[in-house]
Amino acid sequence: MDSPERAGTPTPNPLDAERARLRKEGFTDHQIRQIFMAREFAAPTQATGEAGQGVMTGVFSSLGAVLSHARGILPSIKTDLSKLFDRAASPPVRVKAAGYLALMAAVIVVLAYAVKQESQQHIISATEIAASQVETTAAEAEIQKIDAKIKKATDDTPMPEITTPAKGFFAVRKPTTTGK
Repeated sequence: MDSPERAGTPTPNPLDAERARLRKEGFTDHQIRQIFMAREFAAPTQATGEAGQGVMTGVFSSLGAVLSHARGILPSIKTDLSKLFDRAASPPVRVKAAGYLALMAAVIVVLAYAVKQESQQHIISATEIAASQVETTAAEAEIQKIDAKIKKATDDTPMPEITTPAKGFFAVRKPTTTGK
C-alpha cells in the first residue's frame, strides 16, 4: 500500500521522466507528443531479427483489426468510465462520457459481428466449396472418359469420303413433243 505521505502524489511513469528530459532539451509539449507518437508508430516496424508473422488473411485479418481497434480505445474507455462514475463530475460531462462509451461499444459490436459473419461464411462455405470441387472433378473426369471413348471410336473407324456427285447423277426429264 501507499504510504500516507505519498497519498496525493501520482505514481512515477517512465514517460514522465522522458517527457521531463525532452523539456530540458527545449522541446515544446506539442513536439514531445509528436516524438512519442513517432516512436509508437515506428516501434512495430523495427527489425527484431525474428521471423515475421506473415500476412494475415480472411478471418484472422479482420479479427486482428477489431482487436487492434479495441486495444487502441481501451485508455479512452477507462477515462470515460471514470468520468461516468465520478460523482463530482457535472451531469453534462457524465452524459458525454456515457455517449462516448455507447458509441465505442456499438463500433466494437458491429466489427465483432462482421468478423463473426465472415468466420461463419468461411466455415460453412468451406465444406460446400469442397463438396462442389469434388463433384466438379468427378464430372470433368467423366467427360474426359467419354471424350477418350469418342476419340477411340472415331480413330478406329474409317470415315467415308464425301465427294461431289457426278454429272448426270440426278435424272432430269426433258420435255417431249411427241405426245401432242
